[in-house]
Amino acid sequence: MKKKRIQLIVSLLVVFSFCWILFSYINSLTEDEGHQFSYSEAIQIKVPQKHLIHGIDVSHHNGIVPWNHLSELEIFDTVSLKFVFIKATEGRSLQDPNFEINWRKAKQKGLIAGAYHFYIPTRDPIEQARNFCKMVKLQEGDLPPVCDIEVTNRVSHPKIRKDIKAFLDYLTDHYHTKPILYTNTRMYSDLFNNEEFTDFPLWLASYESNTILNTDNLRFWQYSKQGKLEGNSKSWDYNVFLGDHSDFESMLIK
Repeated sequence: MKKKRIQLIVSLLVVFSFCWILFSYINSLTEDEGHQFSYSEAIQIKVPQKHLIHGIDVSHHNGIVPWNHLSELEIFDTVSLKFVFIKATEGRSLQDPNFEINWRKAKQKGLIAGAYHFYIPTRDPIEQARNFCKMVKLQEGDLPPVCDIEVTNRVSHPKIRKDIKAFLDYLTDHYHTKPILYTNTRMYSDLFNNEEFTDFPLWLASYESNTILNTDNLRFWQYSKQGKLEGNSKSWDYNVFLGDHSDFESMLIK
C-alpha cells in the first residue's frame, strides 16, 4: 500500500513537471511573438527590440534638445532613432517657442520629422486646426500631422468625438493626407474605438504592460515616458513604429 502511494505521488510529480514545462514553452512562444523587451543601457529602460524603427517626441518642456546626441544614439548595436514628433501648437493660439529650431535641427540631423498639436477640448476645433496649419508647413518625406488628445476637460464624449473629427478632417483637406491620432489606451477605448476613426493612423501611449491594444489602424506606440539620455537629467518619451521599412515609407507624405 505504501509503495503504491509513493508511485502515485511520483506519477503526479511527473505529470505536474510535464505540465509546467509545457506551460513555460507555450509562454515563451507567446513572448517570442510579442514585443521582446530588453534593457537598453543607452536610454536606461526596457525597449521592444523586435521593432527596428524607433523614435522620440519632444516639446519645449524638454528644454534644449541635444540633437547631436540623439542623431548618434544607439538604443542597441544596430538600432538607432529614425523619427521624431515635435510639438508645434496647443489650443487656439499657443505656439511652441522651440518648434522652429527643433524642426530645423531634426532635419539637419537626418531624422524623419512630424509635428503635433495638443488638443484642448474646450476650444473650437477649427480655430485649433488653423493655428496648427499656420505654424506647420509640411513637405514630401515628412510624417503626417498629429492630433494629440489626452484630456476631456469634462466635455461630453459625443462632443469630443464630433470636434476631433472636424479637426482631423480640416487637416486632411489642408495637407492632403490622413492625420495621425495620438491618445492613451483609456481614451481610445472610451472615445475612438469605432468606425468613424478607423481611417486615421493611431499613435497609442501605453506603459503599463508589454502588450498593447490590437487594432488595425495602430501605427505608432509610445511605450515609455521615462527614457533617459546620457548627460541629461530629464525624462524622454520613446516610441516605435509597428511595421517594417516599407510600411514606414508608405506613411510619409508624398
